[in-house]
Amino acid sequence: MRKLLTREELCELLRIEYSTLNRMMNAGEFIASVNGRGRKLLFDPDALERWLQDRQQSVTPTATTSKQRKKDKKAFEQRQADAQAALDRHNKGGAK
Repeated sequence: MRKLLTREELCELLRIEYSTLNRMMNAGEFIASVNGRGRKLLFDPDALERWLQDRQQSVTPTATTSKQRKKDKKAFEQRQADAQAALDRHNKGGAK
């Protein structure tokens, strides 16, 4: 078994605030501590790894609305037109 992690180490690893970790723990959305007294709770890194994998698998991409797709398509077409215009200007300058 690897070295147990403190709450401070978890916050650093997960890049979250201490209060966020406490909220997740109080809501039952985080792994349980395996040892510790009072403020010195310790956590199993293997359990953390499993929790991260489970969380990653449960995340689903958000659906894109047709309005957003149209907006994205229009922006893409504009970038293409701008690139083509820049290429045309470059070619005209190079032909002289």
